[in-house]
Amino acid sequence: MNVSKIIQDLEKIEGLSNIKLLKKEDKQNIIGLEDKNNIGVIECIKRNHTLVLTHDERFREPISKTVMNKNKKIIFPSIEFPEVRAKNVVSSSPSEKVHNLLVKKYNIKIINNDATLLIGFD
Repeated sequence: MNVSKIIQDLEKIEGLSNIKLLKKEDKQNIIGLEDKNNIGVIECIKRNHTLVLTHDERFREPISKTVMNKNKKIIFPSIEFPEVRAKNVVSSSPSEKVHNLLVKKYNIKIINNDATLLIGFD
């Protein structure tokens, strides 16, 4: 599995941009900052490789629910991301705190209503 190739393939998809590989220390910071109900982000961070990227309205809709109600708690699950051909691929949207950290740390250019997304894989 070649992380550079995965990034190159994602860069070709309309609506995706600002694709960066997270550093280990940033992954640790995210775990400390992220809401514990955002299971999807935690799952992304646990993978060997985690990408941060932005998407706009041209990118497809999520392939499953992004919010679930479980035992009267709101949960943000991990979601499959079929565009990445690797093992154990999951994706999720980070909280506003983590979004702001990533935008600043990775010099991400936000245009209009771009949203950040994490993709984790092994």
